[in-house]
Amino acid sequence: MSGTREQPPAAAPRPHREVVGGIAYDDPWAWLEEESEETLAWQRAHDAAAVAELHGWGGFEPLADALEQELVDGGMEAPRPAGGRWFHVRPTAAGTRLTVSDDVRGGGERVLLDTAALDDPRGPASLDWHWPAPDGDHVAFGLSYGGDEQSVLHVVEVASGRVLEDRIPFCSNATVAWLPDGRSFYYNGGLAPDFEDAEKHLFLHRLGDRERSAPEPVEVRDPYCVFPQVSPDGRHLAAITSELDLRPDFVRELPDGEWRAFLEGFDGTGFGFFDGGDYVCVSTFGAPRGRLVRIPVATPRAPATWVELVAESPDVVLKTVARAGDRLVLTQYRDTYAEVRVLERDGHPVVDVELPGRGAVLQRMFGFFQEPPPQVGENVFAAPGEFTFVFSTLTCSPALYRYEIDARRLEQLTAPRRTGEELVVEDLEGRAQDGAPVRYRLVRRRDANPALPRPTVMFVYGGWNISTVPAYMGAFATVVDAGGVFVLAHLRGGGEFGDRFWHGGRLADKQRTFDDTYAVAESLIAERRTTPELLALVGGSNGGLGTGVALTQRPELFGAVASLVPLYDMLKFDRDPYTASCTVEYGDPRTPADARWLHAYSPVHNVREAAYPATLIVAGANDMRCWPWHARKLAAALLAADRGGRPILLRVSEQGGHVSVRGQAAEWLGFVMRELGLAPASAAPAAPQSGDQRSLHE
Repeated sequence: MSGTREQPPAAAPRPHREVVGGIAYDDPWAWLEEESEETLAWQRAHDAAAVAELHGWGGFEPLADALEQELVDGGMEAPRPAGGRWFHVRPTAAGTRLTVSDDVRGGGERVLLDTAALDDPRGPASLDWHWPAPDGDHVAFGLSYGGDEQSVLHVVEVASGRVLEDRIPFCSNATVAWLPDGRSFYYNGGLAPDFEDAEKHLFLHRLGDRERSAPEPVEVRDPYCVFPQVSPDGRHLAAITSELDLRPDFVRELPDGEWRAFLEGFDGTGFGFFDGGDYVCVSTFGAPRGRLVRIPVATPRAPATWVELVAESPDVVLKTVARAGDRLVLTQYRDTYAEVRVLERDGHPVVDVELPGRGAVLQRMFGFFQEPPPQVGENVFAAPGEFTFVFSTLTCSPALYRYEIDARRLEQLTAPRRTGEELVVEDLEGRAQDGAPVRYRLVRRRDANPALPRPTVMFVYGGWNISTVPAYMGAFATVVDAGGVFVLAHLRGGGEFGDRFWHGGRLADKQRTFDDTYAVAESLIAERRTTPELLALVGGSNGGLGTGVALTQRPELFGAVASLVPLYDMLKFDRDPYTASCTVEYGDPRTPADARWLHAYSPVHNVREAAYPATLIVAGANDMRCWPWHARKLAAALLAADRGGRPILLRVSEQGGHVSVRGQAAEWLGFVMRELGLAPASAAPAAPQSGDQRSLHE
């Protein structure tokens, strides 16, 4: 859309003085932290203006139509085996279906749950997770509404399709560890909504129980993250107490044993599965890139008793291990690209699986953000003699696969919707300020001249030991189809290259994550792949923080920024129940040393008078992880300090949460495409909206 935009009311700064971690500072936007009527009215006015502008763009409807199938692809999950049955998650344009079938290909499929059929005033229903019992007779699943992730645990009886009367609230991000009897399980849950108390505990539930059991008396490293693991024989219960570096810190014998330390205190990850009297896992203890070990349950505190099955390698990063009957399935990264190996239980190689290309192996896709596999840390679903997974490349959309080990046969269960022969992936590298190499992947049309600067959209994350892998680019495919370029950056703080890569971009070294972002941008500009005016930056969650920092540290590098579900006030992020635990990754603002580095990059504390890029800030009113007050504060500060006159929009979805608003890609992706002068392939080209004269240089 063009012409003069109707401006929503400006926020007036108000004198307010804060002291946090020994740092005294003015906080003129502190009043926007509260959910007062005045604040919410201001928010709604800005949201309405943003919706009008985003939806008023001529390319919005064609883009929304083009993205519909991308949303469906983004929810794809591999079939999960249990008790001779196969459980499938079937995403649709209207919602998600959970189905059961007699075989992996969907024979005799029946629908157990369809979220599209659930009508609730709180908003659209989400199937957040599901865990079949080992005998396949029941499935525990979580439902939430309006994107709030406040899952209620339900159980469905598979044979009849009847949902039992068992209802357990406060089960966001839950893991259900069934006991061998198939009639009871351990799970992680809270005592209140995450908006009030995010701390999680372990509980035992027997089908039909009306009362919640007493919490297990076990310590946790991260207050909001503890989840259970039960050995297949029902002898052992483990407590994994952090999502950053997965490992069973404590274990006890069932049914009545006392909790004792298992891998608690070891430096690194160590997650896998119980195998008789051992625990088989990928461990980074003493091996930053991972090694495969067998740990006796009786002597886990004595590393001399551990048996190394696969040694650490300088060429690969070991990620996950699963048991497929009497074989092991090991996944690893080689320069971020996935590999799968099958081993004997003693570690001897059986076969290296020949994958369809260079890409990502996952249990499921994660929409447009290549975030980690599920909380349990697996990349495949394994059963005796076989395993299933989702595979995609940056240019080839996801498809489902099954591998039969003895037959050495890879079976394609579904065909990829798009194979991407018309696209090219380039593996490139920039150089950070401290000299470190920064890898990134560039996707363009084969017929696009790489010697000419082009509109480019760069996606960033870089945090929490999460591996940003080269899976299908999803929504960003529309950028490439329109003649632009997509860039996937591998930033320190992620998990793509092992523990040292993660630790190199967290806590006191978090600035390196942002420096890596600038290194990629500067490399693209220096190589004339793009220009600052033609370069857009997109990131969500931890990547939302990264885009906010980039906005305030290097506004001249970017023409447009879409910053989704962010944290921006790094001296106050710990005031909310869920994000209080984020101190493990970012530091504690109440500690003077930590407060200094947090203040140095905190977006709301580093806004200055400048010409800022065209900016869209997206938040969800129901986001328990990154509350919308962060978005309000930075939007107000940018609007007051901007001297460039480009649009700065605040979009806060009333029925959106941390995950769901990122699916509103027609809005945030449409915004950056509009600003770069791109239009969906099915729509007529539109001029950029910020007054700049840009072109595709063709």
